[in-house]
Amino acid sequence: MAKRYEWVRAVPSIVWALVLAVLMGLGEGVHLVPLDSLSRFPVFQDGIQAVAGQRYFLGDAWQWPLLDTHSLLAPRGASVAMTDSTPLLLLLFKPFVALLPAGFVPYRLWLVFCFLMQPVSMVLALSAAGERRFTALMSGAILALCMPFFLGRIIHLSLMGQFLLLLAFAFYFSLVRGKKWALGLTPIFLVICLLIHPILMLLASGTIAAAALTLLCRRAKAWREVACSCGAGIALVLIVSEVLGYFRYAQGAGGYGLFSMNLLSPFWPMHSDLLAFIPALHYGMETQSFEGYSYLGAGLLLLLLCDVVFCRRELLSAMRRHAGLSIFLGIMTLYAVSNTGYAGPYPLWHIALSPPLADVFRASGRCFWPVGYGLLIAAIRLSRFIPRRVGGSLLIICALLQFLDTRSLRAQAHDLWKADFPVTGVTRSLTGLIGDAQQVALYPVAGCGLDLYGPDADRIMTVFRLSAEQNRPINTFYLSRPPKDFACGREKPQAEQAEGTLEIYVGGLQPAANRHCQDLDGLKICPPS
Repeated sequence: MAKRYEWVRAVPSIVWALVLAVLMGLGEGVHLVPLDSLSRFPVFQDGIQAVAGQRYFLGDAWQWPLLDTHSLLAPRGASVAMTDSTPLLLLLFKPFVALLPAGFVPYRLWLVFCFLMQPVSMVLALSAAGERRFTALMSGAILALCMPFFLGRIIHLSLMGQFLLLLAFAFYFSLVRGKKWALGLTPIFLVICLLIHPILMLLASGTIAAAALTLLCRRAKAWREVACSCGAGIALVLIVSEVLGYFRYAQGAGGYGLFSMNLLSPFWPMHSDLLAFIPALHYGMETQSFEGYSYLGAGLLLLLLCDVVFCRRELLSAMRRHAGLSIFLGIMTLYAVSNTGYAGPYPLWHIALSPPLADVFRASGRCFWPVGYGLLIAAIRLSRFIPRRVGGSLLIICALLQFLDTRSLRAQAHDLWKADFPVTGVTRSLTGLIGDAQQVALYPVAGCGLDLYGPDADRIMTVFRLSAEQNRPINTFYLSRPPKDFACGREKPQAEQAEGTLEIYVGGLQPAANRHCQDLDGLKICPPS
């Protein structure tokens, strides 16, 4: 009998860990994001933005640049990269659009893929760091899958691709250990990150580039090869960005220092089930409550505490051996806290100067994500210096605590993706009016008086959603960055209503007297004559 199962022991622990990570991530993803409908829109604003971009892009012919669709900001067109629609996913699906069901959008498949890849990427990162213990690999996978700021980001579809940051750590450790394959794949990996989300690309490139700094601090000649690989990656990213039209849009929208991380956020339990008795964190700026949400989870905090108590020397030694990564993660922490630092409600500093890329990293709280994952990898690796039986039990306990601590976050995600829009008389009427028109014109346009966060926000997003569902071009949209040549003077209603155009007015703007309009739930609807 023992000989019959010898093959089980012969299989490396990483193989078993990867198999279980795939099953665990896939099960979690399918449970939280039902695949019963691959055409249904999310019920929240950022989800409507991303999925409408996907629907318009897949329903339009190929354009140049490749990510453009003439259905957005019609007739000029706009890039779906500016609707956070995960461009790589669309480029993969568009050649097969004729084979896809009507109204198909791939965002639910993408989210399930993100849940699958989160634990898998953690196993790969730990393995690249030298970890071989099965308990450590599986505990790391569970801790990563239950990372609170991963689960809490579910309303931003592209930014759920945080597995890319874990893969960036795998590249970092592989480069530091002299793996030649990582040199060649780094440029390709960075372009893939760009086509998922530019912020993930920047964070991943910084993590990988830290390998060159680490090797330089070790006085290893290999740092030049790593630097050249990273340089080639950045050059390729810039070329692809130019070809795909990224530079036609404003590079920043302001807000650095506003959407930052509170210094207490990683350690103060927010949306915690196990530590719910602790009072809510009082923020100095309420804008820190979402973009700066960086809670590490009860399991990871306990593991870090044990490592600090029992493995201080080893921790300091690891920080010295990986000096480049330590420096990068320290910079990212300061960047996340921003030039306006708060600890709870108390202001600590305000510096008038803004660092480089401040306009790009306007939501600077996201810069803590690689720090959080770096702390997770370090905590797992340091546990090997704790006596084996104690260390293994500790890892299992911490993984269980992390899972229990994030139950409410998973429940919220499940409810969010199960929800659907109610069908009302207003939506039925608006659906019919949009369906009878050739295109939709909404006034005022975004950036020129259209308030996407005011009392009419739901009405505006309903117009965007219904227009996209019926593939009707629309003159304005909710973009993350406006075109550089955008001017409000050119975005006003024409003197005569264009043929086949349904005009919709929201807010205080009134249509011209020569229109035949009707009121519908606070909207002024002017059907084409």
